[in-house]
Amino acid sequence: MGFIFPQLHPGFDAMFSIAKLIEMLTVQQQDFSKTMPRSLGQIRAELPRVCHRSLTVRCPWTVKGALMRHLVETHPPETIELIDGVKILNLTHDSWILILPDAGEPLVHLHADSNDRGWVDETLREYRAQVQEFVDREQEMTEEESPSLV
Repeated sequence: MGFIFPQLHPGFDAMFSIAKLIEMLTVQQQDFSKTMPRSLGQIRAELPRVCHRSLTVRCPWTVKGALMRHLVETHPPETIELIDGVKILNLTHDSWILILPDAGEPLVHLHADSNDRGWVDETLREYRAQVQEFVDREQEMTEEESPSLV
């Protein structure tokens, strides 16, 4: 993760991010001068915990499009975002999983994000199994349609 301040530079700038962080802490201390100043560690401890995990599944080039179409067709439209790959939202837990086909390799990346680590682990296992099952099924169908030359 990184921060971009387009007024200064259109890319990630770690030193400027640190300077802005110090500036925000200073402004906060001036606004709340009657209370004890909080350290960066205290502020970080108050932030919500988020679990983000990723994994990769092999997926032949010939199956990627069918997999993405299958995911779109098997999920309600209000729970899907199609900006990068297929992002499936869990609206009750404010969580999501993104199935993202790799542009350069025969792979599909799965990214899950939630406040609940158990949900992330379970969802990644579930979707890894679904993707692998779909890939296997599609490959079997392709092999049946085009018999091998012997």
